[in-house]
Amino acid sequence: MTENMNNEAMMNGEEKKGIPVDGYVTVTVGTGNKDAFLSIYEPRNGGRAVTYEQAIAALDEKGVRHGIDFDAIKLAVKNPESVGQIRAAFWTPPVDGIDGTVTYHFDKTHELAPKEDEKGFVDYKNLGLIRNILKGTVIADITLPTEGEPGIDVKGVAVQQRRGKKAAFTLGQNTMLNTPGTQILAACNGHLKFSGGCFSIDSTVTIKGDVDASVGNIDFIGDIVIKGEVLEGFKVSSQKSIHVDGNVTGAVIEAGQEVVIKKGCINSNITAHGDVTIGFCESAKIVCDGNLKAQSFVTCDVYCAGTLTAQGGEGVIMGGKYIALQNIDAQVIGTKNYTPTSITVGDNAMMSEEKENLEKEIAKIVTRMTTLKQVVDFLNEKKKQGAVLPPEREEMLTAAVKERIKLNCDKGAHEKRIKEINQYLQNKQSLAVACHKQLYPGVKVVINDSVYNVSDQWVKVLLTEDGGEIKPIPM
Repeated sequence: MTENMNNEAMMNGEEKKGIPVDGYVTVTVGTGNKDAFLSIYEPRNGGRAVTYEQAIAALDEKGVRHGIDFDAIKLAVKNPESVGQIRAAFWTPPVDGIDGTVTYHFDKTHELAPKEDEKGFVDYKNLGLIRNILKGTVIADITLPTEGEPGIDVKGVAVQQRRGKKAAFTLGQNTMLNTPGTQILAACNGHLKFSGGCFSIDSTVTIKGDVDASVGNIDFIGDIVIKGEVLEGFKVSSQKSIHVDGNVTGAVIEAGQEVVIKKGCINSNITAHGDVTIGFCESAKIVCDGNLKAQSFVTCDVYCAGTLTAQGGEGVIMGGKYIALQNIDAQVIGTKNYTPTSITVGDNAMMSEEKENLEKEIAKIVTRMTTLKQVVDFLNEKKKQGAVLPPEREEMLTAAVKERIKLNCDKGAHEKRIKEINQYLQNKQSLAVACHKQLYPGVKVVINDSVYNVSDQWVKVLLTEDGGEIKPIPM
């Protein structure tokens, strides 16, 4: 300011004396060195005008070296009377970094509600309690923060930017980040839930009470533990194991591995691809790919790919149908009232049953083919005699010929399968039914392809096949 006043005073004084006064330049640097302003004053009394070089030198003298607007300065030098003060330099502002973000692909709240299918029907037993998630599923996408770019003020000094902040999130149990840190992933198969400010995954689902209308059906890819009971009309499915502390009554249980029911299984369907252990069974249908154990089986329909054992104090098998591909071991089989009880041991017995069914099918096919042959022969004879068959009779002839061809193919397939079964049945399996207390009349036992109908009461007996027949051996 003082310099400008002195220059102005000097020019005014010299102008009065008629002395030539050269033009001059002033430079003002703004706050924070973000910009610089340049003013050019015209010469007087024939003095020399400000040159472009002088203007640049004036900026340099003030330390202004960045963001200079050379074109504006040239224009101001050429037309100082019309331009006035110009902004001769402007800083390069810093580019602040962008904060990271998290985008979740699942709702944080999970409410139980009946499910509606595409036809509008509502299943009030399917409340969607479980949110199944597979290992590797993306739970959330994460954008990483950016650094931004520093700025430069008009004096060439770097101006630091604000760096972006990392997104705030917490990794819950059984979740993980991918290698770049841009996704939250499921680290295992399980049930996805949100609590404590983060998503986590339970590999085991525990129902603290009963499976009833408040819980609904359960369909889970992991292990299931039920502290209460499974009530009538409900279904529990797992790709792994199912453990029930109470009873299962009028329900459906399906497991990819083992099933354990500590109390009773009553009027229920059980399917397991592993072992099954039950307190007692009554009017139950059980399909088991492993071993099956219970204290008692009463009027059940059982298929067991392993060994079936009626264990414990009662150890009873009474009434119903029981198939085990290996051995059967029980304390008591049948009842004092001679309740019909069917026991089948070994897959040879299953093969024999399949063979018997195929033979029945072949007999039906032969009967049908005989009837069709009569129809075909009759209609063809009419045509040989010169009769013109009406359209419906022609259709009947064509359909009969096609059906005979198909039935003949089916007959051949059945005969081929019977031949395979006969070859398989030549290899007898060494299997047994052990009864450690009482074996009652009314029990039918099939071992391999041999059948034994119990007509007398036995105590401590072992049933085995010898020489194509089943023989009771006292134990």
